[in-house]
Amino acid sequence: MAPLVVSDPSAAGDAAYVLAGGRALHERLEAASDLYFLKRVPLLVLVKDDGPSQFSVPSRASWTRTQWAVDFLTWRGVPEEKILRLALQGRTRFGTLDEARSVAAALPPNVARLVVVTSAPHTRRSLLAFRRALPPRVTAVPYAATSIAETSEFSASIALEYVKLLAYAIVA
Repeated sequence: MAPLVVSDPSAAGDAAYVLAGGRALHERLEAASDLYFLKRVPLLVLVKDDGPSQFSVPSRASWTRTQWAVDFLTWRGVPEEKILRLALQGRTRFGTLDEARSVAAALPPNVARLVVVTSAPHTRRSLLAFRRALPPRVTAVPYAATSIAETSEFSASIALEYVKLLAYAIVA
């Protein structure tokens, strides 16, 4: 499993991008808010996911995944103005690559170092996608939200992650 994991435990940058989707989203949001409060990043970046999600009883409406993510981050104390939401530019079968391309297209020009927060098994593939999508002026820094043994995605097929890594090496 070690070949899948590449993470900088002292990661710091101008912003942190939180990869969307998956069972480990809350782990990633917690890790990103920790980076914010440790003053290792001044800005958190999310991609907008306007697909319907769960019902919010206090607001009496169904919320999008983005609304839930922002609500969770603000509940953890991150000011809403420190959460940048970017539009997803097209969808393919390569979700992480779609996110990387969307972030690359809309990242503020003052971001020269982007911490990419994801689950441990996804760090190498995510880093590959972001390094290839981001402009040369931006350095991508991988950051695993938890250890591979602690992630809620540990039960997912590790073999499938290797197949995805190979596909990204060819396509990205």
